[in-house]
Amino acid sequence: MKLANRFSLIAGVLAAVICSSALEGVAQQQPILGCVKPGTGLLRIPSGDEGCKEGETPLGFNDLPLLVALRAQVVQLQEQVQSLQEELANVKACTDIIPECNPG
Repeated sequence: MKLANRFSLIAGVLAAVICSSALEGVAQQQPILGCVKPGTGLLRIPSGDEGCKEGETPLGFNDLPLLVALRAQVVQLQEQVQSLQEELANVKACTDIIPECNPG
């Protein structure tokens, strides 16, 4: 009976050691993929073990869905800007023939 208790105790201690080392691996900080500067949105990719500079926000693997969504918004905004620029060019072309709109 004592042998079974010792075996259980040793197995329990061994399991605790293995689980605690596995938890340490999970608890480690995720690697930084990039650093974003607030206000400008500029993305900087740090080299090696370099971290983000003061005032920068780190981006990791968990932020990838956010980056994909932001990219989609940027593409949409770029298309809207292009459309507005084309409309403005058309309006300018139309107003160029109106004397009151062209004092020069």
